[in-house]
Amino acid sequence: MLIGITGGTGLMGSMLAIRLKAEGHRVRIFSRSGKLPPRLQRISEWDVRIGSLPTRADLEGVNVLINLAGEPIAGVRWTPEYKQRIRSSRVDFTRDLVARLTSMGEFAPKTFFNSSAIGIYGSYDAGTPPFDEDSPLADDELGSLCKDWEEEALEAEKAGIRTILLRTGVVLTTEGGALATMLPAFKLFAGGPIGSGNQILSWIHIEDQLSAIMFLIRKEEAKGAFNLVSPEPLSNEQFSKVLAKTLGRPSFTRVPSFALSLAFGEGAIVATHGQRVVPKRLQELGYKFRYPNLEAALRNLLG
Repeated sequence: MLIGITGGTGLMGSMLAIRLKAEGHRVRIFSRSGKLPPRLQRISEWDVRIGSLPTRADLEGVNVLINLAGEPIAGVRWTPEYKQRIRSSRVDFTRDLVARLTSMGEFAPKTFFNSSAIGIYGSYDAGTPPFDEDSPLADDELGSLCKDWEEEALEAEKAGIRTILLRTGVVLTTEGGALATMLPAFKLFAGGPIGSGNQILSWIHIEDQLSAIMFLIRKEEAKGAFNLVSPEPLSNEQFSKVLAKTLGRPSFTRVPSFALSLAFGEGAIVATHGQRVVPKRLQELGYKFRYPNLEAALRNLLG
């Protein structure tokens, strides 16, 4: 198949592109700049289309379109200006992209994936059931952003395009993201939980993230929201202990919540508030996780 990826030069997009190509698919990368990261430069003959929004000609022939575009949310100070950039790069971009798809009629891609996040569920309180795809959605700022984002994506479904919403947790990879950010401190014997450490971290190994997307591409009956998380979420403190054990390091240094708030303002909520999320629909469809257990996942990633 010919599979298009918006946001295809970011961490997740580029790793997915490599996986798709390895499995024999043709990949078309949509990029605002056309500048490829080193991991893509090592592979020749990428089909790169440059522009802020794919044109009709760019999209013709694409069987599956995967939208991963958007400004980073975690580890960034949420100033009023940056919050507008986050919303524009997700909600507004998705609205314009879906309008382009629906205008193509029978020539539109048959399947549309839209990235979202488990932040749509809000914060988890001890004693409440884990969040699955049928759980109530949050009305806080992050939850509202994700809801508006998904509503724009679901307009594609109304046009007869199979639409899948990828609600992703913390993706574990040493090439970037949360794990790569944690590693230097832990290796220097200065790692540990954030704040109380009680907040729940719903994670997924990069291999399962990519494999789950491949699984959903093949499962033609799949549509709607899917939580891309491991079936074994842990508290931030438990996660820190397992990471420290894997590295042969202690885990006693705590990062105060107020320090993150000083650095990132409202953006600190991504690290200080957790969600206990389970992949109910993915497992019901028959997906088997390669790394459901954190210790096995970290040993695979860290060697």
